Amino acid sequence: MDKFKHRWFWEAVFAVLLLSASGATFITASAEGNLVATLSVGSRDNTVGDVIPLTLHVIHPAGWRVIFPTLDKKWGDFEVRGQSTPEIVANLDGTQTTSQEIKVALMRPGEVQTPVLTLSVTDDQGSLSSLEVAPAAISVRSVLVEGDNTLREIKPQAELVTERRPYWPLATTGTLGAVFLTGYGVHRWRHRKLADRRTPRQRALDTLKVLGAQNPETPSDMKAYCARLADCLRDYLAAIAHIPARDLTTREITRLFMSQDFPPNWSIQVVEVLRVCDEVKFANEELELPAIQALTSTVRQLVEQYPPQPQPVSRRSGLKEQVEVTS
Repeated sequence: MDKFKHRWFWEAVFAVLLLSASGATFITASAEGNLVATLSVGSRDNTVGDVIPLTLHVIHPAGWRVIFPTLDKKWGDFEVRGQSTPEIVANLDGTQTTSQEIKVALMRPGEVQTPVLTLSVTDDQGSLSSLEVAPAAISVRSVLVEGDNTLREIKPQAELVTERRPYWPLATTGTLGAVFLTGYGVHRWRHRKLADRRTPRQRALDTLKVLGAQNPETPSDMKAYCARLADCLRDYLAAIAHIPARDLTTREITRLFMSQDFPPNWSIQVVEVLRVCDEVKFANEELELPAIQALTSTVRQLVEQYPPQPQPVSRRSGLKEQVEVTS
């Protein structure tokens, strides 16, 4: 009895496996019956090195999808130059056609068949099956004519990109670039920093002339006036004595005058002007308009006194008198 049950179990397993295999075979046969795949050659007159277009058409029921494999660069005897994106077109009988173009090249003459191509197809239920495409025969002839020993290019020379494109985009870009650079250059030239060729004394006198035309009335105006007056005098000191007068306090400038060879009377007046300006700026001391004008006049005298102006020297040369100015 046990032996009979054991035999019955193995027969049942064998039947299940047989049914499964039969079902898979039925699916594949059904898929192949509903699918038609063709590989056509787009060009018949081909020479060595020519790019040959191959078109792969697969007719299948609507809703089914064809999965094209990505071919290697070396596909049998052919060189694969490119594969297009598959396109699906509806047919009048309710089916669909999925197409893909494959570009290949053959580097030797003769008649060669394409390798067997296997596609994957999914039906509307998601079942996957395979489909083989019959090879296509391609004839490629040599570029040499019998009896002709002249060497020729296997492939035509590549055209330069600039020869295939119009010249007007490049010309327009160059023109716009030239206009932009010209406008930028004119803008920079108009806003350039002009070189001040005035002497330190002339700059100081011009600043004092502008200050003399002002009429400070409020305490804030007086502070601003005295600040500009002190800055004018400090800039003049920095130019003629080569000292950082803007960065030094009045006391530090006083010690500097004592250690260097400056006229005593002149240096005392400079320190006094700076001290009065400091009191107005920092101690809020108020000055009357005549006192401010007198302070400006004193600074003008200090600027004109030191260093002394070069004096003209007269010299006789024969009967003519020449006047020289010492530096």
